[in-house]
Amino acid sequence: MLELPPGETNHVRNVLRGRNGDFMEVVDGGGRLFTARLRRGGEAAVVEELAAPDGVGVEITLYQAVPKGGRMDLLVEKATEVGATRIVPLLAERGVVSPRGGKVGRWRRVAEAAARQALRLGVPDVAEPVRFEEAASEVKGTGILLHNAPDLQPVEAVVGAPASLFVGPEGGWSAGELRFAEEVGITFGGLGPYRLRSETAGIIAVARTLAALESMVER
Repeated sequence: MLELPPGETNHVRNVLRGRNGDFMEVVDGGGRLFTARLRRGGEAAVVEELAAPDGVGVEITLYQAVPKGGRMDLLVEKATEVGATRIVPLLAERGVVSPRGGKVGRWRRVAEAAARQALRLGVPDVAEPVRFEEAASEVKGTGILLHNAPDLQPVEAVVGAPASLFVGPEGGWSAGELRFAEEVGITFGGLGPYRLRSETAGIIAVARTLAALESMVER
């Protein structure tokens, strides 16, 4: 028997319109996935344990320059859904947003809700903002910097596990940042011929990286 937290009970009953006897998939605190049958109140009876979905165990950290407006909320939500295991707000030279106040706390709540929606077995860690040079120095050779320069190999051709993806601001990477990335051994990769919004690039980069890493595991 599982006892659903109050917030989850409200979500199941009032948002999903769950009724007693309905079957649903649930994740427990130990990162296991089950089919369960909804009972009275906040109880659910476990029917069977399910196999972990593809992508579990693949580590993808997204270092994302914070976009303007509320688009970071969208980025955190969608990057969580498509497979990021860690999201690090990045302070880049040409970035125009410096997170303040409770933004990181809000992004963590967004990640939690998105993980629940996607039946993720764990919630991605949303870290405190870091400067590009600090993050690049930390990951070094495991980092992939997404850039729209011509003749770059696609991200699938250069990524490895664990993956650390760097996505810059709308204004692009500065010459100094590109030079620094080369000096510390970060590899450059591309997402195709089109100029994407920063948050769009982050979501696509995570999705394509997960698919590439899963295909490597299957070989």
